[in-house]
Amino acid sequence: MKNALLALALVLLTNRSAILVAQTVKPRRAVSKTNVRVELITDRRGAPLAAQRWARIFQRFRVPLRVRRELGSERTSVEEQTTGSLRRVTVIGRLERSGRILVAGKTFSPTNSTALGKWLEGLRTFGARGDPKGQPAFGLSQGQFQELFETLAQPVKADLSGKPLSEAIRSLQIPSSYPLQLGPVTDKTTSKVPPRTNGYGLSRGSTLAAILSAAGLAFHPRRTPTGRVELVIGARDAATRSWPLGWPPRLTRLKTAPSLFKIVPVNLDKSPLLEVIDAIAVKTEVPMLIDHRAIGTSRLKLNSLTATVPAKKTSWFQLQKTITNPHHLTRDLRIDESGKPFVLVTVIQPKRARLD
Repeated sequence: MKNALLALALVLLTNRSAILVAQTVKPRRAVSKTNVRVELITDRRGAPLAAQRWARIFQRFRVPLRVRRELGSERTSVEEQTTGSLRRVTVIGRLERSGRILVAGKTFSPTNSTALGKWLEGLRTFGARGDPKGQPAFGLSQGQFQELFETLAQPVKADLSGKPLSEAIRSLQIPSSYPLQLGPVTDKTTSKVPPRTNGYGLSRGSTLAAILSAAGLAFHPRRTPTGRVELVIGARDAATRSWPLGWPPRLTRLKTAPSLFKIVPVNLDKSPLLEVIDAIAVKTEVPMLIDHRAIGTSRLKLNSLTATVPAKKTSWFQLQKTITNPHHLTRDLRIDESGKPFVLVTVIQPKRARLD
């Protein structure tokens, strides 16, 4: 089950490439220097004019270049080796007769050598995987992502409601191997975690995303130049990819949370909405979390909302919809990193008008 969830996460966050990129070897000590060298392979006819032009460009970037004929069916690659504090990055690229360079899923032309320079600088700073900014899976290798995912899949068996955010984060007991970087948001760490922000037994990853979201914050993994992975907490920004608050179910809704589809008798008359939500969570053993950030922007007063449902039989899942929709709210079934289901109560997003 855990492997299937990890595969789902990688599908959502990573695009596969036919180019071979070696996993970064985590150095035993901090890397103080990185040497980058490039080999460009050609077909049997070669590309002498293009090779001369590229030689001058690489000389400007102070990166050693070798142009040679391909040996058999070579593939392009980016590999690295670390000895002590010295890291060596070797790039095998392909030089086409048109003058273009193909390497690591990228294409460079002599007329746009600036892009090549930035890419080479990323290799010099971060090693074989390059600058993690904008890369799939937060720029982590598959091994790094898997280790982090499994760490964040561990359950949190505590109610964090009412705790200062900084104390709630410490309660997650995230290993020191993943240091937390707060950045310029320390003023928000004293805010209290509102009720119904986390559910008993939900994973570290989803819990951390939920308690941060309530404060208008988010987190994302960041690979440092030395290859270490740290967790960066900052203001929620649409332009910055953040760790999601739960994942789409891998199976059908019925198989994901069968208890939600049990048929029960219902009769509610102006019952407090939050009390009904709590009762459903207890009866189904599926936590119902409140998206405080989204609901806060809608100016809804949850404490004053009620639920009225005439006597009938219905499923818990349908009942969740019946009590939330009249208030322009909806329920979203998700799973955490360990596969445990939960429901997020959030605002209904207005549909964008189509321009035909």
